[in-house]
Amino acid sequence: MFLLLILIITLTLYSIFKNDSLSSIVDDISRINKIYLLVFFLMIGLYFALQGIYMKLTLKSLENNITLNKGIFYSMVEFYFSGITPSATGGQPVQLYYMTKDKIPVRKSYITLILNTIYFKVIVILLGIIALIFKPQYIFNYNSIYIVFFIISLLGNVLLVIVCYMLMFKQRYIKRILKIILKIGSKFKIFEKRVKSFNLEEFLDKYKGELKYLKNNKRTTFFTFVITFAQRLILFSTAYVVYRALGFNSFCYLDLLSIQVSVQLAAGVMPLPGGTVLSEATFKNIFINIFGLKYADVGMLLTRTFSFYIPLLICGLAIIINVISYRIKNKMLN
Repeated sequence: MFLLLILIITLTLYSIFKNDSLSSIVDDISRINKIYLLVFFLMIGLYFALQGIYMKLTLKSLENNITLNKGIFYSMVEFYFSGITPSATGGQPVQLYYMTKDKIPVRKSYITLILNTIYFKVIVILLGIIALIFKPQYIFNYNSIYIVFFIISLLGNVLLVIVCYMLMFKQRYIKRILKIILKIGSKFKIFEKRVKSFNLEEFLDKYKGELKYLKNNKRTTFFTFVITFAQRLILFSTAYVVYRALGFNSFCYLDLLSIQVSVQLAAGVMPLPGGTVLSEATFKNIFINIFGLKYADVGMLLTRTFSFYIPLLICGLAIIINVISYRIKNKMLN
């Protein structure tokens, strides 16, 4: 999967930069204010630190203490495996595996991860709506495919949050809907076995833990939501920092934030690792009006590099180091 991601990235960057010489790209990148390089790495560090704090606080409230370093490692696992799997489907299952390996009960791990997913979806929806209301030109002034992808992704996230809300707070309604779906599914031979083996009550019981947690830990819930909001805002601020690092100042923070959020939403529709291809192409298309034709490619490259590629590389190295140290420790014990 990692090799597939490398191949996709290579082909994408080649298609974008095939008409540009390597020396001209390097010259354009050299224009960056070097102080901002430190800012970029501080943003990456803070992003994972905040996610680690979320993991630590949530698990502590569930009476399962972990170190901050362990929380940061779990966040890196999620980022890496989400980044290399289509539609970010691999992050949380592998995260759950590592947490279970560290003897954290599955139920507590599950609550921690599902709440984080809900927080993230709510935050993306809020920022997407802000972009839609205050900066609609960055959504509707471009090609129709981008607009369709943005709307589908925004509505999809809204629907997912509504379903999660109903599973936790309005189970009687979701129970009726699921019964109808199961009844329809039982009429088709291809689904008949799965419908018979599906335990509706057991499925709904899984979400009662989240409801109980939210009721009993209101302060922690609020605080961890704020932490997650700040964490995601850091990630979505990369484009603005790149913009300022290249010496531009005509557009405001909300302009660049709206662009990055809308691209994130649109790219989420494509079942490709990290939204690669669509993210790069869309950033380049929109950045022409922000950075100008000369620096649009560089703006796109730097934004994707510091918001995705470098964090992905750091997370990959952290996981490799963890695996090696785990094997060495086992050998020493044996």
